[in-house]
Amino acid sequence: MRDTVLLNLHLVNFKNHSELELAFSPGLNAFVGQNGAGKTNVLDAIYYLCTTKSYFHTSDADHVRHGESYFALRGRFEEGEGPLKVHCAVQPGQKKTFKVDDSEYSRLSDHIGRFPVVIISPADRDLLSEGSALRRKFLDGMVAQADRTYLENWMQYQRTVQQRNALLKYFAANRVFSEDQLAVYDLQMAALAPGLYAARKAFAASFAPELKRFYALLSGGQEEVDWQYESDLNESPMETLLQQARAKDRVLQYTSVGLHKDDLVFTLNGRPLKKVGSQGQQKSYLVAVKLAQFARLTAALGRKPLLLLDDVFDKLDAQRVEALVSLVRANEFGQIFLTDTHPDRTEALVKRMDETGNVVNL
Repeated sequence: MRDTVLLNLHLVNFKNHSELELAFSPGLNAFVGQNGAGKTNVLDAIYYLCTTKSYFHTSDADHVRHGESYFALRGRFEEGEGPLKVHCAVQPGQKKTFKVDDSEYSRLSDHIGRFPVVIISPADRDLLSEGSALRRKFLDGMVAQADRTYLENWMQYQRTVQQRNALLKYFAANRVFSEDQLAVYDLQMAALAPGLYAARKAFAASFAPELKRFYALLSGGQEEVDWQYESDLNESPMETLLQQARAKDRVLQYTSVGLHKDDLVFTLNGRPLKKVGSQGQQKSYLVAVKLAQFARLTAALGRKPLLLLDDVFDKLDAQRVEALVSLVRANEFGQIFLTDTHPDRTEALVKRMDETGNVVNL
């Protein structure tokens, strides 16, 4: 199967761009400009077309250019099926429309994984600094791009947790309780949990060797890195966990155990990276995580995702940049989009990485 390639992109009222139309090289594409020129916004538009959402913001209203009422994105992709047109239109307060070759999706989730993408951004540091919810979201996004069944089951699991939580709140507010009513949601969660847990656990295990490989390439192999998948289900099956936590859940009025409480722990030399890693080690680790994500998606899908590099060369030292350039030269990646603020550095870099590459000044 052919690798995913974005041939062109058209933005209307997207963040700071009133209208912008760009054509791309199948190899390396670089966006150059001062801070605030909208380089990252172009990367986010590409990510949005691939995933139906922004990498940086949860609210679609945040993407509408100031003073306008909507935004639209259009892109033409090339893959195994041939050229495909993707169109997205968003007007806050109304239904988001997503079309491929003029055929609208009935469910946005059907688009996930069709045009795989991996982004490396300074915002990735939140994976270390923020809570477990962000790391779960990251893990689910990695698994879901290659596994449609997982995505559908995880969405159903989340809906069931929300319904169970609403029931617990109802019990508390009305001073009533029904084992039978709660059991309906417990059974649903117990049925969904084993498959979701197995998929997460298998992915985490297969991911670790790639993480170690890329970190060694970036850092010179001087430290040992890993990650652990932490889950309540490591100790007991879902039905047991829910039964044991029932009295606690009645008091808390929410479901306190299960897959929605899972976490990832990043480690350096066997200790938590967040506590012992220097800034350089943390940056290298996060880049290695994303490159490993790229490798696992490529293996699972049989084609290379798009790779988006946001300001990555300002975040790594010269040695790590050179290591990353070497990986690109080794043809580990397909189409790449990167941003930079230094035209001379970018021109030299593109020449070294891909002589047929494309540099866009914004």
